[in-house]
Amino acid sequence: MKLHHVCLAALACVLPLHAQQPPAPAPAPAPGADGQPPQEAPGIKIRSLSFQLDTPPSEVYAHDPATGGKIPGVKIDMKSYLNHEYNLQPTFAENLVFTKSQTPSSINDPASLVAKTKVPSGIKSGIFMFLPGSGKAGEAPFRVLVIDDSKRAFPPGSFKVINMSPHGVRIQLENTNFDFASGETKLIEDPPVGANNSSSMKAFSSTNGQVQRIGAGVWPHPGTKRSLQLLFLNPASGQVEIRGIRDVAGDEF
Repeated sequence: MKLHHVCLAALACVLPLHAQQPPAPAPAPAPGADGQPPQEAPGIKIRSLSFQLDTPPSEVYAHDPATGGKIPGVKIDMKSYLNHEYNLQPTFAENLVFTKSQTPSSINDPASLVAKTKVPSGIKSGIFMFLPGSGKAGEAPFRVLVIDDSKRAFPPGSFKVINMSPHGVRIQLENTNFDFASGETKLIEDPPVGANNSSSMKAFSSTNGQVQRIGAGVWPHPGTKRSLQLLFLNPASGQVEIRGIRDVAGDEF
């Protein structure tokens, strides 16, 4: 009997201490009743990427103007690289406005405006690449290029080449040519490879009938990953350049 009272007293001392501990992290969602994974939260997975920005915006929030100011902006984590992390925009927005504030009314404040973009129909996951704006008075300081990063649109083992330059570009991998008009986005799936599962690469731009070599090197095969290859005009040199950004596979986020 005395032992019973001692145990109760000890338990009474432990319980208040236990109650003061921070709550444990929430467990992963359990599978559904049919054993299938739980349904994902609705919305658009945003992976933001800054490119050619000397000073990327430090605070960025995504707003869906169609919500009528009822939903606060979603904080966007700006990166210069790609990984599995994303921010979830909780609506399937047709347009997004990016501002410096979480407050919905900031979409009407020119001083808070960062960028505006249309969202391609049906997109559920995308790379939102922030680029320099036009510099024209009254326009947003940045512009956004939305890239569908679903496995269907950007499969593992592929290069997605985006020609943002004003000139046509030819990329030669091993002995195979791939041509890209200005503004064109094209996939190179299962690229040809040589030694060490890599492709020898040469790139040429064409302006007014003049062909200029803009790059050469080796592109390793992406394997189970994938890679963005961005063609752009360097404003300082006036030359077309190419830059690769390695990405994870589409099932990793």
